[in-house]
Amino acid sequence: MNFKLRPLVGFVLAAHHGSFSLAASELAMTQPAFSQMIRELESVLGVQLFERTTRRVDLSEAGRELLSMVERPLDDLEDAWRYVRDIAGGKRGRIVFTTLPSVAFGIATNTLALFKAKHPEITARLIEEPDLTLVDRVLSREVDFGVGILPTQHPELAFRELFRDDLTVVVPMHHPLAKAKSVTWKELSKQSLVLLPRQSNTRHLAERGFAAAGIAVEPTYEVANMVTALSMVRAGLGITFMPRMVLRELNMSKLHAATLQSPRPERIIGVITRVDRTLSPASQAFVDMLFEEVRNTSRQEKIGARKRAA
Repeated sequence: MNFKLRPLVGFVLAAHHGSFSLAASELAMTQPAFSQMIRELESVLGVQLFERTTRRVDLSEAGRELLSMVERPLDDLEDAWRYVRDIAGGKRGRIVFTTLPSVAFGIATNTLALFKAKHPEITARLIEEPDLTLVDRVLSREVDFGVGILPTQHPELAFRELFRDDLTVVVPMHHPLAKAKSVTWKELSKQSLVLLPRQSNTRHLAERGFAAAGIAVEPTYEVANMVTALSMVRAGLGITFMPRMVLRELNMSKLHAATLQSPRPERIIGVITRVDRTLSPASQAFVDMLFEEVRNTSRQEKIGARKRAA
C-alpha cells in the first residue's frame, strides 16, 4: 500500500469544495501542482476519483466510496495530531508525583490548585509517602518526580533543592517553655514526648537532635499524623515537634512553637528525578510553578517578619 497523507487530505478538500483551485489554496499549493497530486493518487488507486467539468469537479462513484471511508480516519488523525501537539506544548498530559505529607498539605497543595486553574486539561495525581518510599517510587518509575528529601546521593537520581526547613518544638500556650525564646534539648528530655511514627522524617529530625545532644529518649505517645500530635499537646499530654513550614497550615490554637537551641536539625526539600528521564512538558511546567510558589511564600514571610518587627 503506497498511500500518503497529503494527497488524501487534498482529495477530501477537493470533494468538499468541488474545486481544485480552492483545495489547492487551502493547502498552499499551486493548482497545477495540486492537479498533478490528485492524478498521482488516482494512478496509485487505478481509478478515477473525480469527474471534471470546466466549472467544477464532482466525485465519481469510486470517489464517493473513498470519501466515506477516509473522511473519519483523517479527522481522527487531525484530532490525534492536535492532542499530541497540546502535550508537547504542556497544555495536555498527565502528571503523577509523590511528596512528603508535610509538603503535600502546604506548598504542594497550593501549587496544585494554581496549576489546575491554569491547566485544566492536565490530569495530576499526588501521592503522599515518607521519604524512603518516595525515593523508591521515583527509582521504579512509578511517578514522574518526587518532592522530598534524598537521604543519600544515588547515581540514578538527580536532586534540585527547593527550600530548607528547620524543626520547631510545639508546647501548650501556657506551658513554662512557651515563655522561652529558645529551648534546649535537655529541657525537652524532661517532658512527655508525642512523636510521629519512626518512618516519619519529622521523627528522624527529633531523634537526631536528641542524639547530637547526647540524650537518649523514648516517646510517651506515638501517633500517626500531625493533627493528632497537636491535639494531644493542646490537651496537655506532652510536647511535639513540627517542621517550621507546616505551622501556617495547621491549627495552632492554644499552642506555641518555640525555636530549638543548637543543634537545630534541618531538612533540605527538593525535587527528585531520575537522571535518565526527562520531565514531560506538563511535569516541567508544574515543577517551575512549584519553585515560583516557594519564592512567593518566602517573600511574603519576609514581609510579614518585617511588619512584626516594626
